[in-house]
Amino acid sequence: MKTVDNRGLNCPEPLLRTRQALQETSELISLVDNEAARENILRYARNQGLTATWETKDDCYVITITGSAGPATLKENNSKAKPNLQCCPQTGRLTDTVIMISENRFGRGDEQLGELLIRNFIFTLSKRELLPGTIILVNSGVKLSVSGSPVLEELQQLKQQGVKILSCGTCLDYYKLTGKLAVGEVTNMYDLADIITAADKTITL
Repeated sequence: MKTVDNRGLNCPEPLLRTRQALQETSELISLVDNEAARENILRYARNQGLTATWETKDDCYVITITGSAGPATLKENNSKAKPNLQCCPQTGRLTDTVIMISENRFGRGDEQLGELLIRNFIFTLSKRELLPGTIILVNSGVKLSVSGSPVLEELQQLKQQGVKILSCGTCLDYYKLTGKLAVGEVTNMYDLADIITAADKTITL
């Protein structure tokens, strides 16, 4: 079985190298040394209909990918494809808008005021009829999606209504918050590039 050693590589290299290897074989071992890379690869493989398992060995994560799909049938991401937008089951209706939040506060100036404003913004957003299809959290913005976040309840409500909540894996790792993610999924720059380029509108806060 082919082995791809991704230890010591930064996002999105482990995912890209694993994805490339899966073009040649449907049975693969991928070695990574951080949780964000592990979760990104597991999710990608499973989305392709492959079986992906992992174990810890010699201070790294050993991901074993197998399946009957085969390299010829792996699904390619289409950056021009539009997301499948459906009406939310509760109060909101999804739009093809991406909101990217790069800080755990809103605006520049007083830090406490900024934290209050971001809480108010997300609370207000969760009550609107029209909702963004995706919320991306990067840099210190990932602090909003972890345990103890003051807007955790609102983000969970948005997720229940169909909004995708995506937190940058590299950012979670940088702030040592990977194990504290409480809502949504860990993502990577490869997926973020696809999402942003496919969106009709991207708003950055």
